Amino acid sequence: MSGKTNRNLWIALIVVVVAVILVLAFTGVFKKAETQEIKIGIVGPHTGPVAVYGEAVRDAALVAIEEINAAGGVLGMKFVPVIEDTKGDGAEASNAVNKVITRDKVVAIIGPVISSTANVAGAIVNREKVPMIAPAATAVEVTHAGEYTSRVCFLDSYQATVMAKFSREELKAEKAAILFDVASDYSIGLKDVFAEKFVEYGGEIVEVVSYTSGDSDFSAQLTKIKAAAPDVIYLPVYYNDDILILRQARNLGITAAFLGADGWDAPELIEGAGDAAEGCYFTTHYTIHDPSPVVQNFVQKFQEKYGKPPIVFNALGYDAVKMLADAIERAGSLDREEIKDAINSTENFEGVTGMITLDENRNPYKEVTIVTVKNGQFELVTKLLP
Repeated sequence: MSGKTNRNLWIALIVVVVAVILVLAFTGVFKKAETQEIKIGIVGPHTGPVAVYGEAVRDAALVAIEEINAAGGVLGMKFVPVIEDTKGDGAEASNAVNKVITRDKVVAIIGPVISSTANVAGAIVNREKVPMIAPAATAVEVTHAGEYTSRVCFLDSYQATVMAKFSREELKAEKAAILFDVASDYSIGLKDVFAEKFVEYGGEIVEVVSYTSGDSDFSAQLTKIKAAAPDVIYLPVYYNDDILILRQARNLGITAAFLGADGWDAPELIEGAGDAAEGCYFTTHYTIHDPSPVVQNFVQKFQEKYGKPPIVFNALGYDAVKMLADAIERAGSLDREEIKDAINSTENFEGVTGMITLDENRNPYKEVTIVTVKNGQFELVTKLLP
């Protein structure tokens, strides 16, 4: 073989080696660039009739993401939110969830916010094997979709149990009446569990009456309740109906303490009911009046960003993102299955809404906050476990 041929072979070999090195180098650079961020879906109703809930979760999720990124991110990478609007509609939720999974390749999803759309999303994320943390979907069946679905909010049955326990053990109530919305699954579910548990704890249900969403005159129902002379009245409805019912009850001379659930948790309750709300109690996920450092740190950061105090949906959205970040750190990986496993093994995670441990059904075991209305303000009473 001639010297010229050898020289040509060496040149060709060098060219091939250099090409391989360049390919490997550029591939490494590109892979590194691709993994400099962690995309997470923030999916919820940002327009439509329940937009206030989705906006609250989204806004607080962004606070959590800014805080995480400022501290160096997760596994050295920054969180990047991919925001999609469900409009509170099942079909829109399906489109939004599919979009962030297939187009954006998110590693996990925060949302959807309300139970009906979370149920739609649950089927998709379990088929596609993408972890989903529901911030505020309280319906029991949400996590039945499969192991890729979990949540940070407690169930309706959970808070009704706590209120029954509180009314018996702390308020020493012997007799309870219930007024509920027969057109609301939320109200019916809370009513059923409260009645069962109140009796189980040794109390007596002396009257159960109902109304239908849209009613404005509750005098007939309240007259029956007054005649039964209960110590407490469980009213598991939303604050807009609470306002009317409380005012009419006080006008009829009913002095028993009213008890409610997280649907009461809105400043509009006090604004609308005024003195009629004094002495009422309700269960919720958190209160800005909780002096714990984790709560007050969150309240301060949220107020600095948005100029207003955070509501309960803000707190739940914040906790969902922070719990996801904690799970990814523990997983040490962006593999969706490993992240799912880490989420589902969450134990003693200190959130704004309480110390969260997920049970075998991926529902949180944590304290329920009980708030009262005193001197025209919400005030923390206690935190209880069922």
